[in-house]
Amino acid sequence: MYTGYIVIQPDDENLAALYEGRSTDYNFIVNQYVIIQDVEGKVIDKRRWDGEKLVPLSYVKIKDFKPKTPKQECACDLLSNKEIPIKIIAGVAGSGKSRLSIVHGLYFVDKQVYSKLFSVRHNVGVGRSNGFLKGSKVEKILAWLGFLRDNMSDRQLTIEEMIGRETLEVDGIEFLKGRDIKDAWMMIDEAEDIDEPVFKMVGERCSEGSVICFIGDLDQATQEEFKKSSGLRRAIEKFQGLPQVGIIVFDDKENDNVRSDVSRIFTKYY
Repeated sequence: MYTGYIVIQPDDENLAALYEGRSTDYNFIVNQYVIIQDVEGKVIDKRRWDGEKLVPLSYVKIKDFKPKTPKQECACDLLSNKEIPIKIIAGVAGSGKSRLSIVHGLYFVDKQVYSKLFSVRHNVGVGRSNGFLKGSKVEKILAWLGFLRDNMSDRQLTIEEMIGRETLEVDGIEFLKGRDIKDAWMMIDEAEDIDEPVFKMVGERCSEGSVICFIGDLDQATQEEFKKSSGLRRAIEKFQGLPQVGIIVFDDKENDNVRSDVSRIFTKYY
C-alpha cells in the first residue's frame, strides 16, 4: 500500500543531484515525502516532491506541541499546507494521528484561517454495544468524542464552550447527507470504519474554503464490512499523486507508536 513517503540513502554525488533537480534515479509521486538518510541510516533531511522539485518542509510552530519523529514532521507539513485540501493521516495506533489533526485544526481556527473545527466520527463501538444513549444529538455524539477531549485538556475553553461559540461543531456520519460544510477544518476520525459509498459522501460535503482530514488505522476496522469495502484504503490507493491530496501512513514496524512504552508493546508484539 502507498504510504505517502519514501526513505532514500543517496551518496554525496546523488544527493547534490537531487537538490539541483538533476537526478533521474527516483520516480517520486506528487506530494510524496522524501526522508533522506546518510549511509549509516541517520536522517539528514526531509522534503516533499511538488511535481517538479524537492521542497523543504514548512509547518506552523504550535505552542506545547512538537513533532517527535521525521514522519510526524512530514504530517505537520501536510496539515499546514492549505494548498493540499485533502489530507489522509493513517496507520498504527499511538502515532499521534488524531492529536496532529486536532492541534493543527485548533491552531488554524484560533488564527481565523477557518471559522470552525468540524469533527465527525462514525459511531461504531468495539465489542458489545452499550445500548441506547440518552440526551440530545450533540450529547450523544459527545459521548463518542473522548479522543477530542483527551487532546484538548490544555485548552482554556471546553468542548461545550467552543460549541456554544460555534468554533467547534460535532456531528455523526449518519447526519451528514445533504450538508454543505464551508470554511471549516473537517476532521473525520476513525475513518477505517467507513465503507466506500459513505466515504465518498463524506468527502463530497467538503465545500468552499474547507479542508478535510481523514484519520484512521486500517488494522483497527471493527467490522468485516469495513474491511471488505474500506473507503480509507480505496482513497489511499486511488488518490495518490493528485496535487490536491497528501498522505502519510505510519508503520507499526518502525516504532511510529510514540504514545508510551506500554502502548508500543501491544503494537509490536500482540
